[in-house]
Amino acid sequence: MNIFKTLILKIRMSYKGIHVLADYTNIIGDEKELGEFVFNLMIECINKTDMKIVHKKLCILNGDTPPGFTSILLLDASHFSCHCYSEEGLLAIDLFTCGKTNTKEVVNNFSKNLIEKYPNIKCTYLNYHERFNY
Repeated sequence: MNIFKTLILKIRMSYKGIHVLADYTNIIGDEKELGEFVFNLMIECINKTDMKIVHKKLCILNGDTPPGFTSILLLDASHFSCHCYSEEGLLAIDLFTCGKTNTKEVVNNFSKNLIEKYPNIKCTYLNYHERFNY
């Protein structure tokens, strides 16, 4: 086996964190209502884990930017962020943890609750990346 293949196998077996990226469409509505719902859902999903929120921020965007919101939870194990263009119905999430929390479970819980509130929403992209490879 050549050195490149050996390194690839080692990277796939040894990592510390998972980075999840997801995109959703058809989440159209009032930017304030959407922002508050999604922000509270983010907090609820993280509070079901062993991670701690060390800072949180929600900004409703309207006026000099396209309507929507941006939000972030800074976590002791990294971050959870969302960005939404409410008139276009676009929502993107970014969750990264470097601990033992099952990020797939967090995103599944987030998506399930999002779909319950907004049944027309569609997940158009979902990917998990192993990070802190060693």
